[in-house]
Amino acid sequence: MTHAQFAEHIGISPNTFRNWIHYNRVPELTAAYEIAYSLGVSLEYLLGGKDRDMAEMRLREVEARKAAAKIQKMLGEIQKQLKVIRPL
Repeated sequence: MTHAQFAEHIGISPNTFRNWIHYNRVPELTAAYEIAYSLGVSLEYLLGGKDRDMAEMRLREVEARKAAAKIQKMLGEIQKQLKVIRPL
């Protein structure tokens, strides 16, 4: 997506968006919210590069993947045991 397309997507002029980038300006609050929402990040992340909630969400995702891997391994072991008890 180009800068102009993104600007139109959030409802501002491409020139305004370009000026924010080239002159390192901060947009008005409502525009900043639209940008953050469109990108799927919080205002805190958009303005400061840090987002505690996003970091916590990623940590939970990693933990969930680890748990899923353990469950898959356990299911594999159960399947092996079932084949020993009752061959297919």
